[in-house]
Amino acid sequence: MLQYLAILVLLTSALGDQQQGLVLVKSDDEDTNDDEVKVAPNTEQFDEEDLEVFQPSSEWQSIRPGQSIPAGLHVRMNLQTGQKEAKLMEGDDGTKFKNNMDSEKKFITIDKNVISKQRLKEALKDFRDKFHDESLNGEHSDQSHGSLTGGKTFRSIDEIRKELEGVDLFLKKDIEEITKHVEILNTSSSSLAEKEHALDELEYYVHQIDNARDLDTIGGLSLVIKFMNSSQESLRTRACYVLGSAVQSNLVVQQSALKQGALPLLLRLLSKHEPMAVRKKAMYALSSLIRLFLVGQKEFLKLNGLEMFVKLFNEANTEPLVIKAITLMTDILTEQIEYVTSLLRKQGQDVSGDISGRVPLLKSMIEKGWCQLIPSLLHTTENDTREKVLQALHVMVTGCKSEFQKAHIQNSLKKLKLEWLKDARGSEASDSSEYAGILAQLVIDLMSKLT
Repeated sequence: MLQYLAILVLLTSALGDQQQGLVLVKSDDEDTNDDEVKVAPNTEQFDEEDLEVFQPSSEWQSIRPGQSIPAGLHVRMNLQTGQKEAKLMEGDDGTKFKNNMDSEKKFITIDKNVISKQRLKEALKDFRDKFHDESLNGEHSDQSHGSLTGGKTFRSIDEIRKELEGVDLFLKKDIEEITKHVEILNTSSSSLAEKEHALDELEYYVHQIDNARDLDTIGGLSLVIKFMNSSQESLRTRACYVLGSAVQSNLVVQQSALKQGALPLLLRLLSKHEPMAVRKKAMYALSSLIRLFLVGQKEFLKLNGLEMFVKLFNEANTEPLVIKAITLMTDILTEQIEYVTSLLRKQGQDVSGDISGRVPLLKSMIEKGWCQLIPSLLHTTENDTREKVLQALHVMVTGCKSEFQKAHIQNSLKKLKLEWLKDARGSEASDSSEYAGILAQLVIDLMSKLT
């Protein structure tokens, strides 16, 4: 079954935007070998029921055995029962699927007696050429038809690689590409455009944990941090982007970047003297550097990172940065509170009281006036911003309860609750009314914590 599912995924992807349906038909040959399969076209006529194409709607529908699934749907599968369901993607009215029943059907017969599983990949590699070699009137060419039905034996990948020895064709390893781009950055004669391209390429590669570590191993991470000091805005922006992607959820690279002085440099790049593009990427890199990294979080506090964030609150036109800062602090507070709570429980201590003094970040935030700063953003008209503020208040309530109980904050919360309850109870159900209900519940839960 897994073999069939793999083929279905690959072939659906290969057909892309084509309208023709694709059906997998199990071979009727009872004398089969589990290690052998064959791919071949089938032009026989089948009953209408056999040719049934799944007709999607905006709701989840079960996919019956034998139904073909058009490309471009949202598909899910219950891993326990194996039941598959599908529906239209968000915003899709389903128009392009209405003619699926009338479109030309193409069938793949799975015959487990011809090609070994090891060769299946190569068989499918030739699928686009062999299966879609059609003339202008839609008919298969004789050459194409014969080559597929003739039971052609496909070459193994090792045979192909041997023939391609010496040919620079998709065989380069990531480390070779990374090294090439690092060399461009390390060459003084490289143009600005070449350096920008090299950084763009590195950002793509370092999302892979091993690639990011390799970048550090060959000295590329140090070079990227150096470019964060470049006089060129475009290079500073891209360097921050590469660093942020490299350190994200990657402890080894986080530790290395911290040792190489990335954190104080990122804090400096958040200053109001920098262009907004640089500041946004610096915030991204900073967030990636200290998330899930307690040592980095402590260093952030030691370098007065909270004070830098407070300055953002007092600066005009910095709301995107302020929201990112609040989101980061909320995430880190959640990490630290969960860690401290778990530790206290293991020690048999009571965790129902105020534990703010045991949470380093929350203690510092209280001292720096964040209990007053965060609620001040409730007046904004953007629901997304207000949601993030409410989430922050939920996490901070353990240390800021007395401040949040003040009349002006309570009045703001009551006003928001009434506004969102009214929107949620609108005459017509919609995504916006559902979202309003979620926000109203956030306020209700917060107010219950403050009683």
